[in-house]
Amino acid sequence: MANTFITPQVVAKLALPTLLNNWVMAGLVHRDYAKEFRKVGNTVRIRKPTTLTAIEFDGDLTGEYQNITEGYVDVLLDTVLVVPTEVSAKDMTLDIVSFNTQVIEPAMQALAQKVDLKLAQLYKDIPYYEDCEATTAISDILNARRVQNDLKVPFNTTKYAVMSPLTTASLLVLEAFRGLDKTGSTKALREASLGRIFGYEFFEDQNIQTHVTDASITADWAGEAAVCLAGVTSMLVDNLGADGTIYKGTIFTIAGDTTQYVVTADAAISGAEATISFYPALAVATPLGTEVVTFHKTLTTSKENLMFHKNAFALVTAPMAEPIGGAKGVTMNYKGLTINVVYDYVSAQMKNIMTFAILCGFKTLTPELAVRLYDAS
Repeated sequence: MANTFITPQVVAKLALPTLLNNWVMAGLVHRDYAKEFRKVGNTVRIRKPTTLTAIEFDGDLTGEYQNITEGYVDVLLDTVLVVPTEVSAKDMTLDIVSFNTQVIEPAMQALAQKVDLKLAQLYKDIPYYEDCEATTAISDILNARRVQNDLKVPFNTTKYAVMSPLTTASLLVLEAFRGLDKTGSTKALREASLGRIFGYEFFEDQNIQTHVTDASITADWAGEAAVCLAGVTSMLVDNLGADGTIYKGTIFTIAGDTTQYVVTADAAISGAEATISFYPALAVATPLGTEVVTFHKTLTTSKENLMFHKNAFALVTAPMAEPIGGAKGVTMNYKGLTINVVYDYVSAQMKNIMTFAILCGFKTLTPELAVRLYDAS
């Protein structure tokens, strides 16, 4: 009789809170979402947190009023994360508690890992960074914090620091991190928490990424910028010395300009030159066309830790269409997260099939609210 109660609805009700309890970074980012149905490849418009600027009153505010009603950003719902499972007849006879342990929890852990990985990959949009010393030290954390303060990240809201296991191992031997009270509102967040210090909640995440640098590049490498006016977001760089690829997420600086820039799309180096797209827009013109552009070399073992305000990144999920035909399925929402659970039977193979899927989009909302803590130890 147990399998009578293991319906898609019951599974979805258990799966949603289990998924929420198993992710780390996804619980720390902006989670606006759309209630209306969207197909894969469509976009959903979410409200972007408002940012206002204080100005000095000069007797007339004409033309100075700031609009707070158009704070929206489009997020492409282009990712379906799915865990397909073959459920045996024996599995279907389990009571719901055992079914949760044997099937639902592993599936939700897999989805949570994938969501966190996709969010961690958003480091590629961030141009602001701080290098760690040979072994991560408090000074590294404080320097990254200073970068965020220089970018005017708000003081009065919680900020997060998500560290790789490599960096976490270095932090946990530091006196400042010993004995800190653990925080977090869900199981994964509690267990991943390193505590609160310097205005940040620190967490460990196994999905923190390693940035890829072309194998032909052996150190920081330099080229020369073409003549460009301030405000452009692409430029030709020549005298690069070797063919290869400048990958999205590579950070560079320009002589005579203190701004840190990030490459926003892979750029091929051919004939020792490449046209690169970048963020933010060029702050200082390159009138000579010979200003040195220096690209930051990364190691294959380094980690791109992230320190950020919640509104730096967004995770958006939306409902998927329920199946038609013989398959049984349900779409369910819980705390802004929508999951699709489908049962089917492959008669030719005499197999019960179950899939867990979420339709989602990942977006960097405000790069200025995040900084990369680069750990090459």
